Amino acid sequence: MIISILDSEDCFRANEIYSAINFKLSSEHDFIVSATIDGKLAGLGRLVNVDGTNGELGGIYVLPEFRGKKIAEEIVRRLRSENTFPVLWCIPFEPLEKFYRKFGFREVKNEIIPPAIQEKLDWCEGRYPDKAILLVLKENI
Repeated sequence: MIISILDSEDCFRANEIYSAINFKLSSEHDFIVSATIDGKLAGLGRLVNVDGTNGELGGIYVLPEFRGKKIAEEIVRRLRSENTFPVLWCIPFEPLEKFYRKFGFREVKNEIIPPAIQEKLDWCEGRYPDKAILLVLKENI
């Protein structure tokens, strides 16, 4: 498996996948990685700059034919290794909470939620039948 950084020109390829699965699209400012196996796209993930202090880890997606190979774990590890945001937010579906807790994310308790993160949480709650939850990781504080 190879985890590669996508440049801004490759963003359109990620957005083709994100559009097909009804995820928010990436911008050329997002830090996007792809996982490939034998030259075939296996998964994607991204870091989004919310406001310079806050980032969002999201867009983690593994294509169905590659699931069960720990690809999502490798994507999250790579994104965590590249993260420079003191506070990192994540909005997974509820069944994925345990997965993200392995990487240090925890439930939100007394944190002030940035407006852009609250907007995305509201967007997810209005868009998907599965419950979205909000998790946070404070890495560099």
